[in-house]
Amino acid sequence: MHDFHINYNNRQITVTPQGPDSFLVRLPDRNIELELREDNEGADHWFEKGSDNETAETAALGVAIEMVLDKESPLDN
Repeated sequence: MHDFHINYNNRQITVTPQGPDSFLVRLPDRNIELELREDNEGADHWFEKGSDNETAETAALGVAIEMVLDKESPLDN
């Protein structure tokens, strides 16, 4: 998979896939490695690598990533 861009806080942010559920997000002030994980009830959550808590920021970045991925593979829906 190739780099792509998401819209976050009115900016275009570069995202680099690291694996099927892992992404490097290049924010203006830092890079974040995001991981999509499923909880014990089957719900998906976005975590910063090494963290066990989804934050408002990681959730918003994850939703933006999902929107791009859904547009790139519409037949998977």
